Amino acid sequence: MRILVVDDERIARSELKFLLKEAQPDIQILEADSVESALGLLDNVSIDGAFLDMQLPDGTGLDIGKHIVDNMEGCIPIAFSTAYEHYAIDAFSVSAIDYVMKPFRKVEVLRALGRMTKKQPLAPLAMGPNEKLTVSSHDKVIVLNIPDICYITPVERHSVVYTKRGEFTTHQSLDVLEERLKNYGFMRVQRSYIVNLNMINEIVPWFNNTVGIKLSGFNNQVIPVSRQKVSQLKSIFEF
Repeated sequence: MRILVVDDERIARSELKFLLKEAQPDIQILEADSVESALGLLDNVSIDGAFLDMQLPDGTGLDIGKHIVDNMEGCIPIAFSTAYEHYAIDAFSVSAIDYVMKPFRKVEVLRALGRMTKKQPLAPLAMGPNEKLTVSSHDKVIVLNIPDICYITPVERHSVVYTKRGEFTTHQSLDVLEERLKNYGFMRVQRSYIVNLNMINEIVPWFNNTVGIKLSGFNNQVIPVSRQKVSQLKSIFEF
């Protein structure tokens, strides 16, 4: 397996290489310290996965991710690495399989590497089965594109999935759905709501020094954010 590690900090590259080698001794690691050097490698060497730092001297890891999606024959699994959580939403725009925070933790690096080894190449910009969610409607099974989901909330023993094309019921619990959707830009903003962060239109003041959010297509409804999640939301949207 050949992995590309892109980071302008030599120490960070060394730490990541150590953890990858420890997990898989026969892994081959290619290094780059900029967007330009990374693109040079990608255009000349085949790789099986990439760890991309978000902040680079001549651009961002997202620039490299878009190059991979737009120009590579197969969709190479990408994991982003950074010390700043607010880049998480950008990572999902190129279907990143994981998001690893600095300083690196062994468990997170192993998780990302495991996802790389399991992920099968996809055609550029194609949507694979893992990016779908099945729900029920009038005794039929409906297949939804995950990015089209706005929010999910429980009703009795079911969960209701709200999209711009309508609302659908699934027997999966919010706990299961939270785990299923966590790598697609979704957040459980409070016990009873999972929301698609890419669908947020407004963030408004709410009770007890918390905030509420309005989603695209659902502007007449305010979804409250729990006190524990407000700081995380602030770090993502920088408000």
